[in-house]
Amino acid sequence: MGASGLAARSLRAATLISLALCSLSSPLHAEGPPPRSPELLALFRAADEAMAQADVGGARALWGQIHVLEPSNAALCQLGQLDRRLERWVTAAGELSRCIERMPAPQDARERALHEGRHADFAAARQHVGELELRPPPGAERVLVAGKDVDVSHKVYVAPGEHEITAMGPKGLFARARVKIEAGETLKLPLTYEAAPPAPEPEPEPEPEPKPAPKAPPAPGPHDAPAVKGPVLDRPRPAPRPPPPSAGQAGPTSWIVRTGAVMAASLVGSGIGLHVAAIDVSQEATRQKEQISDSGPDPRPPADAYEQALGAYERANRLHTWGAGVLIAGAVVSGATLMYVVLPRNPEIRAHAGGAEVRFVW
Repeated sequence: MGASGLAARSLRAATLISLALCSLSSPLHAEGPPPRSPELLALFRAADEAMAQADVGGARALWGQIHVLEPSNAALCQLGQLDRRLERWVTAAGELSRCIERMPAPQDARERALHEGRHADFAAARQHVGELELRPPPGAERVLVAGKDVDVSHKVYVAPGEHEITAMGPKGLFARARVKIEAGETLKLPLTYEAAPPAPEPEPEPEPEPKPAPKAPPAPGPHDAPAVKGPVLDRPRPAPRPPPPSAGQAGPTSWIVRTGAVMAASLVGSGIGLHVAAIDVSQEATRQKEQISDSGPDPRPPADAYEQALGAYERANRLHTWGAGVLIAGAVVSGATLMYVVLPRNPEIRAHAGGAEVRFVW
């Protein structure tokens, strides 16, 4: 494009900006609204200067701020026309479509010129995008096109190519479709919920097998008892030992050992953590003290800098004290658990002719 073409486009854009400003100001003056803020007036002047210098991108950014401070249809139309010149076709088509829907009928030559310019820009943007008229299923809560939420009350404009449309409904219902659209094409797409897969039926539990009846021990015969020679002494029989715990049940000893080991490990870990925290706080206090010492007389350090450093030292001392106490407690629990495991328990005393026999059960 030559210099003359660029100058013509810039002149046309400046003319449209001036007309848009007139459309913003004249109705408002007729109704007598409150005056605009100095910030908004400065943005209008900056947008005019950007367009006078053919800085379309800068003018678009300024009009975006104007639309945030004073959302109006004229500002939306201006954004659409600037996006069309920046070749942001999808954004421009959406903005100009809503702009044209809200424009009143023209009353004079100035308004007819605005209508014609906006319709021409919309027609130019429309040739570069596809138009989707989405009809979501009843109760749809969200509709996404290429992963982005869209407002289905307006026409949706997309770039040419393939796009995935998803509608999300209540109770996990969803509708999904994939379309391919070309520039300038319009597609009407009704969406329907997909059938949810049936829930799997629970498998029947197997019936327990009947346990066999215990067999009675055979009756002792007359020759089953061993012959005993000599006099039979009446010796006390040892008390029967309790059966060992099964594989699925933990005896009281393993229960106590596990509990003691867990408590000891927790206390030791907490003590180490407190010591590490105390070291960090002490190092931070040392850095604060060095900064106070290096600051010199000018500039003077804050009045509470010394108090913060002293407070950090006190916190470090408290953390060291707590960490030592927790480590001692962990050592005591570890020692008690070890003594419980090592020392003998439940002694048994058996008497016989030669004296007494002491037996420890572990």
